[in-house]
Amino acid sequence: MENNEIQNEVPTIYNVDIIALAEGADKRAEAINKIKRASLKVTNHYDWTNQGGKPYLQVSGSEKVARLFGISWRIDSPELFIEEDGHFNYTYKGYFNILNVEIEAIGTRSSKDEFFSTRYKYIDGEKKKITLPPSEIDKGDVKKAAYTNCIGNGVTRLLGIRNMSWEDLKEGGISKEQVSGVEYNKTEMSSKALNQRDEIDRMLLEMCGNDTAKFAEALQKITSFTGRDGKEILGKKALKDLSEKAIPVTHEKVKKAYEQWRAGHSDGQSSDSQPNN
Repeated sequence: MENNEIQNEVPTIYNVDIIALAEGADKRAEAINKIKRASLKVTNHYDWTNQGGKPYLQVSGSEKVARLFGISWRIDSPELFIEEDGHFNYTYKGYFNILNVEIEAIGTRSSKDEFFSTRYKYIDGEKKKITLPPSEIDKGDVKKAAYTNCIGNGVTRLLGIRNMSWEDLKEGGISKEQVSGVEYNKTEMSSKALNQRDEIDRMLLEMCGNDTAKFAEALQKITSFTGRDGKEILGKKALKDLSEKAIPVTHEKVKKAYEQWRAGHSDGQSSDSQPNN
């Protein structure tokens, strides 16, 4: 009697082939791990951002992963919702398909997000937080971010690779130090930093013969450095990505290279020569 009662209390899951279920779970887990590794192989550190301390796959990376696994999608027209205070948000709904399996994913962004609404400005030498009114926030930027969010959500959800960790990325050869952060607290630079940035732009462009590709390559070389682990950390390819703290250091390096280049150029050296770090 007691044995029958115990058997009746056994969960329904034990009425199926539990061994087959476990083996299937192991295979699915291994498949997910393989997908993660393959996804990381086709992306690089430019395809990821550090968002709130966690790695976030950007749309450039999502598109690479989608091509790798043959994912297709269609995206509905965006919905725009405007609140009473003038703030607004965009929402996209997408339909993502692989091997005849389809899921829905949503991408949304609001003008209230700190990335769009918050700036920091130096006032009388003090760094102060400035909250932008909705009228000063570009609707196009919010709309693009919502679209990006939808693509990223759809691809990663369909493949089961959401919430990747820095350890996952490290195994794929991408370190946290290489990944740029999303700056929610953007600071309006001091006039000195802005002037130095303009000078970097002028000097480096002149040395590179106004070739933007060479400019990006040269800037990356100058701003690269060796990390604590002895590995090279690649620098920035665009001036907009340089922090105010990094600008004086970069300016000094570029100015030194520029003066050497000018001296050599006056002696007949070609203007196509790349500045040395």
